[in-house]
Amino acid sequence: MKHDLEIRVQAWLDGQLPDHEARQVGQWIARDAEASALAAELGCVKQAMFRNEAPAVLGESREFYWGKIQRQIEREAAVPRLPQGPSWFARWRKFMGPVAGVAALACVLLMAVWQSASPTFDEVSSTGEGMEAVTFHDQSAQMTVVWLQDNTAAAEEQPAQKNLRYEDEPGTVIDLE
Repeated sequence: MKHDLEIRVQAWLDGQLPDHEARQVGQWIARDAEASALAAELGCVKQAMFRNEAPAVLGESREFYWGKIQRQIEREAAVPRLPQGPSWFARWRKFMGPVAGVAALACVLLMAVWQSASPTFDEVSSTGEGMEAVTFHDQSAQMTVVWLQDNTAAAEEQPAQKNLRYEDEPGTVIDLE
């Protein structure tokens, strides 16, 4: 017998089928010997379980039992509940999110300004009185040119002498006259 038919026989015994379907299953059980045997066996199992079921006994009366439950509910409802706000971590994260964003933006802007700043020289040049120095630095060629000119009164009497200093690589300096 198919499982679906066995389930229908069990539903018929439990009274779970609608009236018209219950009549059809009852007629089918009356005609079919296998269905009749299954219905008899399931009926015996149902009666055995019903007779051997332990009764549910409460040590207290029904009113006393439900009264205890009601008093416990009222006791818990009477305790004032403090409103729970967000945790300290949630408050901290809510504050630190924008702060971290501003800090990141400041770092990006600082890096952009730092990259676009004019190059600084590691050397300190000092000229005496009457001397003039003009420095040119080309970063793409990694070259520095220093033009020195003497502007003293003695230099005015003599034709101007010009000295040219050329730094090809750091540490390599060439003086041109």
